[in-house]
Amino acid sequence: MKHTEEYLYCGIPTFMASPFVELREVKHFDVVVLGIPTDYGASFRLGAKYAPRMIREYSLWDRVDGQLYYNLDTNKEMKSNNLKICDIGDINIWPTNPQRNQKEIINVISSICKTSFPLILGGDHSVTYGNFIGCVKGLPGNAKVGLIHFDAHLDTEDQYLTMPDVWHGNPFRKLIQEGYLMGKHMVTIGPRDIVNKKWFDFTKQNGINLFTSQQVYHQGIEKIMGRVAVLLKNCSHIFVTLDIDCIDISQVSGTGTPKQGGVLAQDLIIAMRKLKVMPIIGMDIVELNPKYDTSGATTIIACDLLFNFLAFSFRKK
Repeated sequence: MKHTEEYLYCGIPTFMASPFVELREVKHFDVVVLGIPTDYGASFRLGAKYAPRMIREYSLWDRVDGQLYYNLDTNKEMKSNNLKICDIGDINIWPTNPQRNQKEIINVISSICKTSFPLILGGDHSVTYGNFIGCVKGLPGNAKVGLIHFDAHLDTEDQYLTMPDVWHGNPFRKLIQEGYLMGKHMVTIGPRDIVNKKWFDFTKQNGINLFTSQQVYHQGIEKIMGRVAVLLKNCSHIFVTLDIDCIDISQVSGTGTPKQGGVLAQDLIIAMRKLKVMPIIGMDIVELNPKYDTSGATTIIACDLLFNFLAFSFRKK
């Protein structure tokens, strides 16, 4: 049943209790939420396909409706955006046909991007390949699209065993090789520890900008985000992909490939707010794995990150 006011756990659990609409209706909304429940592109600890449903359930507490907040850390008032958000549910998935899924993702995202802001709930990181291409195709032909990539890993690997052509270890290698993205228009924040030299060589040879988690720790996230804005100043549009394993394993256990020594959640929340000065045209959050999120803390952090971006950084078209 539908009521004017509902108890938190009544009704259909859409993102932030937003209206559930059809794709043809999205032009009336600022933000369009779409789930992509996949983990066939993950190489380890499957379960990311359950994330869109879990994020929606935990987001029921949140609203982006113009409220006035007070930041206890800075002793300043913060006025939230007042956004029209809708949820179109999950994209249809063909578990044994990754190429068909990528085509469907590209078609849906490009359609949304023409009028609204796509906020995509993954899913493993392979979905960012289609998400980014969809945004590129939904924009004017002369658009110069950059990418901000929060992650513990470079995701510039090559083919791996019997994984799909695009898997969660190589979406950015594929985007660069296929000409959709220039390396100098990409910034990766949060990679750490040791990596295969071949992956690092590809990253550097293609001009991808790196800020390791140690740089974030020593320089501060505000300074790093200021440098990101300068590096991408020539991009007319920027897509953001947020891999939850960017955050340290002590705070985020609910992910397929957690890694020690990561960025802290509180720093990433600041990063979300600092995106306000950049022309962000789409965002996805990926690699949340509810199977390993036994306390729900990882999902809570994911929802906090999305709320802080939408409430305090999002700019209407």
